[in-house]
Amino acid sequence: MSVRLFCIGLCLITLVGCGEKKDTEAQKPIIVITSPDNPPFEFKDTATGGDKVIGFDMDVIQKLSERLGRPIKVVEADFSALIPSLQSGRADMAIAEFSPTDERRKSVDFSDSYFRNKPALLVLENSTLTSEKELSDKKLGVQLGSSHEALAHKWVKTIPGLSVISLNKVGDLVQELKSGRIQAILMGDSIVHKVAASTPGVKVIILDTPGEEKAIAFPKGSPLVAPTNEALKKMKSDLEKIAEKWITQ
Repeated sequence: MSVRLFCIGLCLITLVGCGEKKDTEAQKPIIVITSPDNPPFEFKDTATGGDKVIGFDMDVIQKLSERLGRPIKVVEADFSALIPSLQSGRADMAIAEFSPTDERRKSVDFSDSYFRNKPALLVLENSTLTSEKELSDKKLGVQLGSSHEALAHKWVKTIPGLSVISLNKVGDLVQELKSGRIQAILMGDSIVHKVAASTPGVKVIILDTPGEEKAIAFPKGSPLVAPTNEALKKMKSDLEKIAEKWITQ
């Protein structure tokens, strides 16, 4: 075999190998981590005994999977563990109604926004609270590691006697509220209505504060950020339909 033919053969083998590598990469699942206690964004349909995580964010991820041409695998963790899981390489992206705050951007990268949510309070039906300004000497529940926890700690500086109680699970916060150990829970307006609908004896107070953008989180420098943003631009009508299904109906 001549040197030229040998080189051509070697190049063909290399090209085939590269092609196989790209095909393998395209079929490799994107590991998506979430905290499934956040209806209507991510939760389990325990009423029917289902163990599958469903909700607004899960439909967004499924549609994103189609746009990226990659399968996904959903894994679960407490909300406070989501960003550390990205940092440790356990997951490729995290979706759980994340607000892309400046503090979080120090640890992870974010996609463009895919949803906006307003802060709200969940209180007992007989509560006289009407706004966050009336939380003096009250105990306010928030989900550990959430943007609402950060907002509540800002309020502590201006609202006398306000105490913040942080717990991992929304369900645990609801139990604390019903038992009287806290006087209100701070969460997003779309979530609070879903929780209130399944919790007798509570009511919702929508706060007069700006809404928060929601985005998908990634490990720093992730190559998935750019294609995800491109996909989200093409998903505007899909996002509207998903919102109609889970939130605005």
